[in-house]
Amino acid sequence: MKKTTFASIVSACMVPALFWSTEGSAIPSWARKYQVSCYMCHSGMPQRNAVGEAFKNNGYRLPGGNDEAFTRQKNIKIGTADWDSKFPNAPISASYPQFDPLSVVLTGNLINYKEATHYVSTGAPKAAKEFTINAANTASLFIGATVGDNLTIFGELAGFGGAALEEDTDNGAISSSNVDSPVTANVRAVWQFSPGFNFAIGNSFSAVGWNGTGAGGVANIGSVLPGPATYAELNFTRGETGGYSIVAGTSMAANYRTPIVATENHIDDILYLRGKLKLFGAGLLSGANGELGNAYNGLDNQLSIGAGLSYANKKNSYTTSGSLVAGAPTVGFTGNYAGETLVYGGDVQGAYHDLLVGGAYSRDRDLKLDNIRVEAGYFVYPWLFAKVGYVDIAKGNNEIATKKGKADVHQPQIIPSISAWITPSVSLTGTYTIFTKSSDVSSTGNFTNQNTFALAVRAGF
Repeated sequence: MKKTTFASIVSACMVPALFWSTEGSAIPSWARKYQVSCYMCHSGMPQRNAVGEAFKNNGYRLPGGNDEAFTRQKNIKIGTADWDSKFPNAPISASYPQFDPLSVVLTGNLINYKEATHYVSTGAPKAAKEFTINAANTASLFIGATVGDNLTIFGELAGFGGAALEEDTDNGAISSSNVDSPVTANVRAVWQFSPGFNFAIGNSFSAVGWNGTGAGGVANIGSVLPGPATYAELNFTRGETGGYSIVAGTSMAANYRTPIVATENHIDDILYLRGKLKLFGAGLLSGANGELGNAYNGLDNQLSIGAGLSYANKKNSYTTSGSLVAGAPTVGFTGNYAGETLVYGGDVQGAYHDLLVGGAYSRDRDLKLDNIRVEAGYFVYPWLFAKVGYVDIAKGNNEIATKKGKADVHQPQIIPSISAWITPSVSLTGTYTIFTKSSDVSSTGNFTNQNTFALAVRAGF
């Protein structure tokens, strides 16, 4: 197999930039630091390619010891050699980003359409169809910076602006955020002991998921397992060609958006483990060696398999009728996985030239609910990506599972979508969510599911 240097990868990944004006294209934080196109690490934002995966695995630094060589905006060094020699063990010297570590991302639905719903039993209208036109109305401030030789901070201040309609990554449905939702801080701080061996703490951006399920990505285990909230995790990665990674972590059950109850929430409320094996393709740690595949969209020909599990020490507090106890502290899993103590599953993902395919499956120990996500995507052009997915994420709360029957919690959906990148960091995504079942069981009646179309914009600066 032909060995390829990292320098040649940087050159190859610049090819897609020719499809757009290079003026002002590479604008987010990391692109400014290295002065490269976003396509160096992404196959259409926010999907990471092999170089982007290796960048993350190396503690958000370029692999192979090339970070310093490719940094165009050097860090400012604080301290002098005299101080270092006089106080060799004192934390006097450091370095801070000279480049602007802040990026702004605007998101929102330009168009949102919902079909009318009716009562199944009588056929009477329940809700009229909706059609709205809007602009990007939610802003996030991203921070990405290396501090010294080992520490990297990656974070997001989210929630600026009004309500936003966006895809729910748990079940593929379109949901609306709260108009009065407060600004929240999502932070991931990574300490690199050595290339591929990192310790991270944070409340978002966990390494248990890879490549994402958003625009440009296909199914992975992160979409069918509960995600950690406030966590601490170790990430160990190896692979100059192909390779493997292991992520082990522990998390508080309390979400960062809710108060943490000190007497009820502990750092070991949730334990999780994720393993990934890349059978062939660009190395998980090098990002450059192996079969590269398609340089125009940044994909390498590869096949990866993974597995993971999440274990909750406690369950949520329920009454005998199956309802959540009012005012009870948040412990164990929440949302679709409320009431579970163990969820486990596996996934597979492959890429060949312009085609991506992936599938993920999980099952729980308590309610014995099956979750599945299968997706296939194709780059029509390097800037145009079409995808279709089948999603069935069971809603496992005790009330539905015990009183309505397991079959009622499954609401399978077919979700076709198409994404176009106007520039490497500005995209439009149209998504149509089609329910394959005619009704949704709820405590207030039996209603027809509501198919939805949304045209979303994402712009980074």
